[in-house]
Amino acid sequence: MNWKLLAMILCFILSGCHDKTNHLPSKVVIEKSHGIIIKDPYRYAEDTNSSIIKNWIADQNETSKKLFSRIKKRQYLIDLQMDHDKKKAFVISRLKVTENGRHFYLKRLPEENIPKLYYRNSFSSQEELLYDTKQFKPKTQHEYIINYLQPNWDGTKIVISLTYNGKEISELIILDVLSKKTHPEILTNAWPSSSEGIKWLPNNSEFIYSYYPVIDPKSKKFLKNTKAVLHDINKPSVNFTEILSKEHNPNLDIKEEDFPVVSIENSKSKYLIGKITGGGGLSYSNSYYLHLNNITTKKWMPLFKKSNQIKDFIIKEDSIIYKTSKEAPNFKICITSIKNPNFQNPRVLVKEHKNKVITDFEITNEALYFVTNTNGVKAELYKYTNNTTEKIKLGTTYGSLILNTKSSNHSELWITAQGWTTNNKRYEYKNGLIKDKCLNNLLENEISSDIVVEEIEIDGHDGEKIPLSLIYNKNIQKNSQNIVMMDSYGSFGISMRPSFSLRRLLWVIEGGIYAIAHVRGGGEKGDTWHKGGYKSTKPNTWKDFISCAEFLIENNYTSSKKIAIWSGSAGGILIGRAITDRPDLFTVAVVEFGSLNILRSIVHANGDNIAKEFGSVKDSTEFKYLLEMDAYLHIKDNQKYPATLLTAGLNDPRVPVWNTIKFGARLQKVNTSNKPNFLLIDSESGHAKDDPKLKEFERYANILSFALWQTGHPDYQPE
Repeated sequence: MNWKLLAMILCFILSGCHDKTNHLPSKVVIEKSHGIIIKDPYRYAEDTNSSIIKNWIADQNETSKKLFSRIKKRQYLIDLQMDHDKKKAFVISRLKVTENGRHFYLKRLPEENIPKLYYRNSFSSQEELLYDTKQFKPKTQHEYIINYLQPNWDGTKIVISLTYNGKEISELIILDVLSKKTHPEILTNAWPSSSEGIKWLPNNSEFIYSYYPVIDPKSKKFLKNTKAVLHDINKPSVNFTEILSKEHNPNLDIKEEDFPVVSIENSKSKYLIGKITGGGGLSYSNSYYLHLNNITTKKWMPLFKKSNQIKDFIIKEDSIIYKTSKEAPNFKICITSIKNPNFQNPRVLVKEHKNKVITDFEITNEALYFVTNTNGVKAELYKYTNNTTEKIKLGTTYGSLILNTKSSNHSELWITAQGWTTNNKRYEYKNGLIKDKCLNNLLENEISSDIVVEEIEIDGHDGEKIPLSLIYNKNIQKNSQNIVMMDSYGSFGISMRPSFSLRRLLWVIEGGIYAIAHVRGGGEKGDTWHKGGYKSTKPNTWKDFISCAEFLIENNYTSSKKIAIWSGSAGGILIGRAITDRPDLFTVAVVEFGSLNILRSIVHANGDNIAKEFGSVKDSTEFKYLLEMDAYLHIKDNQKYPATLLTAGLNDPRVPVWNTIKFGARLQKVNTSNKPNFLLIDSESGHAKDDPKLKEFERYANILSFALWQTGHPDYQPE
């Protein structure tokens, strides 16, 4: 008998530990930056094309998949998602409505893995199938998905963006709506789902999009020197005319890492607005305007600067109405002229609210509408007209309200209303009346009345009040045995907005408490809240999270042995530093495509833009900020760390996959807790932005079953 093999199997079954002989070998690279010595034992793992790394990834995937196959109730989680999908009959997403009322959207039936493109002439008209992604390059065998769509102003043509395997970078086709035939040209090197999208000109035959010269995420030139370009559908070729770029506009001080983007408000607009963006979230931008008659020239005129702190704006005739945090951390709405702007002393339309953040606004031909939010979880809608503000009641209190219009020349206002335990609704407000305008099939009694939401504020490490949302069954008993899943993000000023999520509901169904921590670095309490977890103040992000966990333990909601934590992307900083700072506080951590080695990420492809949020390695002070938030470099030898599941996609264009590889390899080698540290790296996925239905269902089932196993749920122990 192979006693060594038997011992390994018993070790895996009884304690969940990995085969200790399968560690990725370390090869320490020592560097000195700004007087600080950095030791990186897995620098070579950044070369994901090497045979050593490829083989190690394959081995890690095999180990993880074997584990999931042993958790028999994992399939139950997949089945629940499938049943929920069938009950809904269909799912509609990416709705676009033209100025003449044509509706374009993606629709997926329960038996389908990929949605198709449909349209209807009006909200109540019969729908028609417009495009099936199987029509696109069928010989490639790729499962293409539509990740962006944009009809022209009259709905006679539509641009469709297609991608596959989570690459996000896409190809664009133009479809004639009446004939349902595609134009011959296929435009490449596009990414409209991430940039400002596609903007049609009023002539309905030309559109502007962002062109990315290099689309290989592993190249140092990736996301460099992007261009805003113009395509004419009457000239069926892949050629374009540059409108705004570093090369085309040398007088505008555009840097190679900047993203120059162009927008136009509606079909009656006279101006193009150019923004020099990059960095995401609340990174403000320099902006310029150009009269449409001068589109082929370089006569861009200055409009506003970063220092004006303008977040959103709407162009109405010769005026700009905008939302700013200038001397108003919770935002105010102002107006000024485009030709003779006065951003230092504009006319204020809506003043800043003391304890509420203005999160959204829109303009119709009737009024200006805006949304306020308290702590990121209680939204209210207001109407401003003739210097008077009135509150609009929707009948139900929602956690999030998002506004849309046809244009400022039309009367319709559309409201997308969301909450933690309420169906997502879509309303139309017009002439003082509210109508239901939801295209999706809403399920009655979808959420049990026994599930409740508790919105509280807890004391942070420095006395700051941290909002905390708790979702659970009202019949649970508060004690140390409750399993808790904590979720958060805390970067780029992005809020954890309330919305119905089946993954949260599944955790609650299995008897758990789902906790959403609204930590600093997010936008729940405005610009100040974002800046409270930004560069030098970034430690507040994970310290707020830790404070929330301590509160749950101290107030008898749970215990450290029952807490699972979960986030992804820049949320990897939060989770990574939480478990390296307080490994005793959590029993299991899940990080998806996480920024776990931020110090190295900054020096790679999009690092100069990421630096706007986190800091630059070129600056000696900001280098220390980055070092403090780097989870990988905070892993210590011979430390007892929680169980971890780290997932990533090889095609991720946002966060390099080696963040996950390096962190996972290091953790496996030094962890003495005898808890498992698994990796699952998908060669046919990226940042989980454009995954097909079944891949998404399996992703959630893997994460939830792993967390339920490690928090001790009896039904999820491996056989």
